[in-house]
Amino acid sequence: MATERPGRRIAPRTERPRGFRRDIQGLRAIAVLVVIAFHAGVPGFSGGYLGVDVFFVISGFLIGGPLVATLLEDRRVDLAAFYARRARRILPAALVVTVVTVIASVMIASPIRLAQIATDAAWAASSAVNVRFAIQETDYLNGTAPSPLQHFWSLGVEEQFYLLAPLLLIGLFALTRRTRHARRLTFALGIAILAASFAACLVLGDSPWTFFSLATRAWELGAGIVAALAVTRLSRLGPAAVELLASVGATLIMVGIALGGLPEFPHPGIGTVIPVLGTAVLLAVGGTASGEGTLVARGLGLRPAVAIGTLSYALYLVHWPLLALAGERVDHVTTPGPIAVGALMAVAVGGAWVLHRFVELPFLRTAGPSRSGPRRAIVAGLAATAVVAGSLLAATPSLAAVPLTSNREAMSRDVEREPQGTTYVPRNVSPKLAGAVDDTGLLYANGCQQDKESAELVVCSFGPSGSGGDPQAVVDVPGAGDVATVVLFGDSHAGRWFPAMSAAFAGQPVRLITLTKSGCRSIESASTWSDSLNASCSAWRTAAMAWIIDESPDLTVLADHLGRPVAGREERYEQQWSAATASTLERFPDPTKVAVLAETPEFDVSPPICLARHLESAETCDEPRTRAVNEHAVRAVRSASLAAGAQFVDFTDWFCNADRCPTVIGNRLVYGDEHHVTATFSASMGPVVRDALLPSLAAALR
Repeated sequence: MATERPGRRIAPRTERPRGFRRDIQGLRAIAVLVVIAFHAGVPGFSGGYLGVDVFFVISGFLIGGPLVATLLEDRRVDLAAFYARRARRILPAALVVTVVTVIASVMIASPIRLAQIATDAAWAASSAVNVRFAIQETDYLNGTAPSPLQHFWSLGVEEQFYLLAPLLLIGLFALTRRTRHARRLTFALGIAILAASFAACLVLGDSPWTFFSLATRAWELGAGIVAALAVTRLSRLGPAAVELLASVGATLIMVGIALGGLPEFPHPGIGTVIPVLGTAVLLAVGGTASGEGTLVARGLGLRPAVAIGTLSYALYLVHWPLLALAGERVDHVTTPGPIAVGALMAVAVGGAWVLHRFVELPFLRTAGPSRSGPRRAIVAGLAATAVVAGSLLAATPSLAAVPLTSNREAMSRDVEREPQGTTYVPRNVSPKLAGAVDDTGLLYANGCQQDKESAELVVCSFGPSGSGGDPQAVVDVPGAGDVATVVLFGDSHAGRWFPAMSAAFAGQPVRLITLTKSGCRSIESASTWSDSLNASCSAWRTAAMAWIIDESPDLTVLADHLGRPVAGREERYEQQWSAATASTLERFPDPTKVAVLAETPEFDVSPPICLARHLESAETCDEPRTRAVNEHAVRAVRSASLAAGAQFVDFTDWFCNADRCPTVIGNRLVYGDEHHVTATFSASMGPVVRDALLPSLAAALR
């Protein structure tokens, strides 16, 4: 038997596994298929995003496990060889897909998105796009108009793990080497690090950093390392016990994905433990002598599963840009049928095979025997990364400079009932398409619009004796009588009505109070967020109601985004919102001092994104009224409001005509995204809002 000479530098055994494990390839196949099914919107796969967590555990097992084994045997890790192997495995295919995606985006995507996509690509090429998405507070699971490179976030996590894990492990072993119980202490410190990572998930909750950060994903990768270390101990088990454990592991994975990782909890978090533990168990028992003979291992090792698993990395890279860019060409969303999804996935499989055959394999086979080979691979990888990232960043300004208006102007005029809309994007459009999403108004700028995470009630006051913002927004009128108090209460839709209400009461003796929090409705209900955010909303809503009851304002205006009903459940939807509205209004001492605003019309595709493709035919982006107006919500809230004695105010006819809802009215852009009104258009609604609400304040202003 060959032995290693002391001090000899060798590559960790992660690069030369003991044998090819077909079950791991099958597990990769399951992971990538459920991720694709989730991205494609296949029914029954709402938990498919957990396939990425399965990949994390596999990476920890195959990469981190052998590193630890090498260090436990007092052998030296050849960092150059390790990093070179990772560079050959990851970078070529990733950089090719990044460049091709940007080129395809230039030809397909909306011009308004090109600079953002190029910047995303630069971050992706630098293995740090997960950090960018966290900074931008990207909502991976519920975001609209996602980047075609958004799936690179998981590669960023893994590449950062590959960079830091060897250094951390070497440092950990060096720290404990001279202690009495070196191995036990090393293991204890390692477990402490993983526990801290998991604890960070629980503490950060629904923060984007929880989802995208290596720090909060390290425990999943660490679970794979622990699984690798457990193989030796599990080898003592008999075939029956191994069979049982394999079945338990497979069941945990399937149950975890079916349950969506317990969606009421933040992800990653408590629910993520289910598929992570299942994957770790399967990997560990599969490494034992009798592991490959289990029913689960035989199923995972079937030839089709192994073939898909072999293509899993390439398939993961290719599938999402296809789906995302296909969506870029749609002006009005329709659910893609099985034929369309099947065709896209057939293209994805073909593209993945080409990528694997002509990019992945050639680079994996270039590992030479010379000592300088690894260093050359590292230098080449860094150089390629720098060239791609630098070129993309250099191209960003020119992509951002693409004209986003026609050459014609439009008149700025007062809002009118049943607007016909402007059929082109005026040169003087306000706000500009590129800045529409940021045209949110004063309430957002001064921090009065609370975010989803904050639970403590923030009360802002504008106007006479107010201190919340621009003193020009609402002013006192000497000798006009008493000052009336109006409260604006609700979620982000309420926040977008603030410019209109501020303009409505300008010059009136009215103090405007805002109690608004994004993602949290004034109407009693659970949001689509996790339990922790729902608890935050509930606490905030309770505090807001207590404040309103205590202060007894002259008028409270409720505005919320209720969301569209699921097809086939419209009747239940109406009953739910009617009951919720009635329950909320019952808590007001005098519901006659409450005005409930109808749901704002909603678009399928963000109007600025659509308009950037149709500068001379803006009507293409108009939404049919029957689709934009949520009549189920209107009926439910109207009936409950009127029954309680509250005022119901419907401004739909100022957004839509009899047939459609325009995106541009006069020279004003109506929406910043699918359902949030721009502050510019909201302010123009001031006279209409004044006519609707001022009569309710007549008694207070006498």
